Amino acid sequence: MGDPILNYRACGAECREDWLRMLANENGLPFGTVRRLAEELGEREDFGELVDICERGGRALQ
Repeated sequence: MGDPILNYRACGAECREDWLRMLANENGLPFGTVRRLAEELGEREDFGELVDICERGGRALQ
């Protein structure tokens, strides 16, 4: 997974919160929803998985 800060910066964000805001804006989701989804993933937070969930409108696979 690498250094999270480097991953955020590679996406054009300076920190996790900036990246979450970018995901929210790009997918038309409320920031709180994206932040909650990231928190639900917890330590498993995976950039790809979170992006996939956001692209599905915030709905995780059952």
